[in-house]
Order: sequence, then C-alpha cells, then structure tokens
Amino acid sequence: MLEKEILEYLKRVGFKPEEVMTANSVCSDDVNAMQFSISDTGLLGPFYLGGLDGFPFTGLTGIQAFAHHMPEEGALLIYFGPHIGITEKGGIGKIRRTGQDHDSDCCGAAQAALKKLNNKPQPPTLLDYQQDNIVTLFQMHKQRIETAIDPIQEATEVMYDSIAERIHLLIDHSKDTFKGKHAILIGSVFINVDEGSEACV
Repeated sequence: MLEKEILEYLKRVGFKPEEVMTANSVCSDDVNAMQFSISDTGLLGPFYLGGLDGFPFTGLTGIQAFAHHMPEEGALLIYFGPHIGITEKGGIGKIRRTGQDHDSDCCGAAQAALKKLNNKPQPPTLLDYQQDNIVTLFQMHKQRIETAIDPIQEATEVMYDSIAERIHLLIDHSKDTFKGKHAILIGSVFINVDEGSEACV
C-alpha cells in the first residue's frame, strides 16, 4: 500500500506525519476522492494542485502557496500522476462506478480528449480551459498515441510525462520558495478499479 510505504519512508528520514504537508496533483474525478487514501494517514493537507487528469493547473500560484504552508522543521510531499480505470474483467480505461449498472470512462477527460484529436489544433477556451489544454497536450503526441496498441493507455503515459515535467518546472521556477525545504516527490499512474476492489498505483 502506498500510504504505508510513505509513512515508513518518513519515519526512516526522521519526519512524523503531522510534520509533513502534502499536495496532490491528481484528477478531480470523484472516484479519486473515494479511492485515493493518502489523506487518511495523519499527514497534513492535502493542497490540491491538480485539475482534470491530474495536470497541475494551479500553476506557480498554487505550488508556491503550498510550499508556504509547510510546518516549521517539517517537509513537503507532492504526489502526482494521472489515473486510468481497469474493470474487473480487464477492460482498460473503464470502471464500474458505485451505484451504476454499467461501465464508464476513467479518466473521462482523457477519453474525451482522444476523440478530439485532429490535424487542426484549436486554442484553449475559457469555458473549457482544462479540457482544451489536455487536448493540446495529446495533440503534441498524436502519432505516438494513435499508433499505440492501446491509445488510452498510451495517452495516460503521455499525461504522466507531461505532469512530471510540469511539476519539476514549477518547482524550478519557485526556487526561492522551496529553498531550504525538504521536498519529496512521488509520481505514478493511479489505477482505479470497480466498486469493491482495491485501487493501486
């Protein structure tokens, strides 16, 4: 379990849970709120950096605000990554959600973005800014995604790379804010599963 491994690591390096401020850059999807359990460990936070599919849309303002919330003599921990569903029968990009009798897209934003890939990229709009930016990110890797054996799985890998790159860029542009602070980064693809099963990274 990820939360157990995190607590064991923090103990080894000399931090108690109440000394560590966390941030998540994970998708806004409600299934993550139900299945993502780092928040139940006694760690502080989380500060929410992520928007659709986990991309850190809060930008410099968000990550710098988060860094300012660190306890004295404490540490910062950022978990980041996209998510993807896998059904009980092994279907990728779908899950059976609580109370529903059918499978649905997961991540829905990623699935929707795949349907908009074309040879004429459109600029982001204010009404759907986050989704439009995901389409743009996928558009940059259109050939890689469309020639993959499983496009949604490949798109999830593209999103992971994009999130990791952006998190590091935001920290690099916030050196003064992070100077002298312990910062722990954990990146992975979060796997959602059908109701009654156990999610994993």
